[in-house]
Amino acid sequence: MFAPYQMNNIIITGHSNLLDAVINELHMLKILHIVEHSKNELADIGKPLESANKLSEILVRVRALATALNIKKEEIKFELKSGIDIESAAKKLNEEVSKNLEELRKIEETIAKNEALSRELEILKDINVPLEAFSSYKTIVHFAGYVKTKEITSALIQEISKATKKFMLFDSSTKKRCFLLLFADAKKKDVISNILENAGFSQVSFPNISNLNGNASSNLRKLEDETIKLQQRRAEAKKRLERIGRENKDFLISSEEFLTEQLEKAEAPLKFAATPSSFLVKGWVPNDELKNSIESLTKATHNKIFIHFEPAKKHDKVPVKLKNPIYAKPFEFFIDLYSMPAYREIDPTFFIFLTFPIFFGIMLGDVGYGALSLLFFWLLKKKMPKARNFSNILILASFVTILFGLLFGEFFGYEFIRPIVSREHEMFKLLFISIAIGIVHVNIGLIVGFINEFRSHGFMHALYAKGSWIVLQIGIALLALSYFGTVSTPPLVGAAFLGLSILMLFKGEGVKGLIELPSILTNIMSYARLMAIGLSSVILAVIINEQSAEFFHKGGFFVLIGVFILVFGHAINIMLGLLGSFLHSLRLHYVEFFSKFFHGGAQKYKPFGLKN
Repeated sequence: MFAPYQMNNIIITGHSNLLDAVINELHMLKILHIVEHSKNELADIGKPLESANKLSEILVRVRALATALNIKKEEIKFELKSGIDIESAAKKLNEEVSKNLEELRKIEETIAKNEALSRELEILKDINVPLEAFSSYKTIVHFAGYVKTKEITSALIQEISKATKKFMLFDSSTKKRCFLLLFADAKKKDVISNILENAGFSQVSFPNISNLNGNASSNLRKLEDETIKLQQRRAEAKKRLERIGRENKDFLISSEEFLTEQLEKAEAPLKFAATPSSFLVKGWVPNDELKNSIESLTKATHNKIFIHFEPAKKHDKVPVKLKNPIYAKPFEFFIDLYSMPAYREIDPTFFIFLTFPIFFGIMLGDVGYGALSLLFFWLLKKKMPKARNFSNILILASFVTILFGLLFGEFFGYEFIRPIVSREHEMFKLLFISIAIGIVHVNIGLIVGFINEFRSHGFMHALYAKGSWIVLQIGIALLALSYFGTVSTPPLVGAAFLGLSILMLFKGEGVKGLIELPSILTNIMSYARLMAIGLSSVILAVIINEQSAEFFHKGGFFVLIGVFILVFGHAINIMLGLLGSFLHSLRLHYVEFFSKFFHGGAQKYKPFGLKN
């Protein structure tokens, strides 16, 4: 429970023609954490199996098909015959999907072009001018664009008339501005351009209408009809792809899993040591799996391989497989989130199992809030099985919240029974309890740290490095009690303990330990958040209840407002309470508790062949 699974260092070596058999057996056993070989003068890195390139190519195609068909991974049951069947089926499926995707791409491109053309025709729809007129002519030039008002159009006609009599002007007005289409003598192009510029003319281009005949209005109607047909074709193409996806979902998911597994085996030699005629695999196997794994490997290779094993040594970098009872196992989530403990360190999972729900419950501490959060996380566990560890943690924490809610007598901020401790009225009592919890929790961390140091560096180092902090606390306590007259011990005794702890700390941790002297007090005082977070939650709940009660007393429509305040206010308070209780409980473990003993940094045990 406090220690991980014992590991054995294992070396497997044999002739190259046994490589396939060894890889297949190891993959099936799922017990060997492979230590990757680095090239040296004695042995090169192994080469992947011949099938690796082909498998990689098919896997890329299968994943591309799954992405194109928007297929998500899920648990399915589908029997695959062989990799050859996958290759031929994937090739055929790829042709079908590519054909539909190409059709869909062309439809999308046409719709996009039509939308751009439609925007141009929309501008011209109120002007009955043949679109052929927009073609380039030697003697005629045209201008199209906007001016701000209709009055500017009238003034422009007068100005252009002075420059030339050979022009035609069409216009259409909207609420904001006026569109102009002007055809004029090409010889007067520069003059007319200056007139328009002075009038604040904003030019518009029509790059997509040059090949059209007839007026804009008739072309717009045709375009709308064509777009409707294209949208229907697009919908049909998407439905075909959806159907293909539904029909082939199980095949593609199973194929990806199968190919990933086969490719993992084919690329395994890249982690091995190799010579022209032999291979060597190094790794770690849990002690309780060692005997069976050796027997299986020996049988699979007809006793033609050599296997050497030995227990982990003191300075070996051993991968860690945590060993916790089923009720504490979900709390390994917090260890994965932080860092794996070193192989010879005490695993803190069980401590988190004991204290995290308690800290959470003290801070949230309301029967109503606990019941709702319990229901929510139970439903979350049903809807999201992959998050079951996280859900189980918070289900337990919510249950403990209900227990503390009974202790505090709170139900949605109301004291519905006589409390043993009232958070609203006995703030200082709860503060002292929180500090006491902090003292106990921090010193448990120091005791665990003492055991870790004793295992690694011996008794005296453990005494100096960790025992010094306990002596320091005794000295501070004696000085404080002497000062307040609580005990008759002279202050000199407390000062002696204090001085002794400083010498011990300097001996154990050097200058770094002396710099961190104040940290023991700040760590313990940090547990005041158990009171503070809970107090903020209950005060907010009381305010919500009082505000809603005022509206209830007014009656009529105000009752609805009161209900809204009650429901919305408590919903926000629960969310804040859950977030605050979770984060601050976690912080008390990661910062205040772990800093007293935890080094971590180990690699997690990941056996070859085991799915993530």
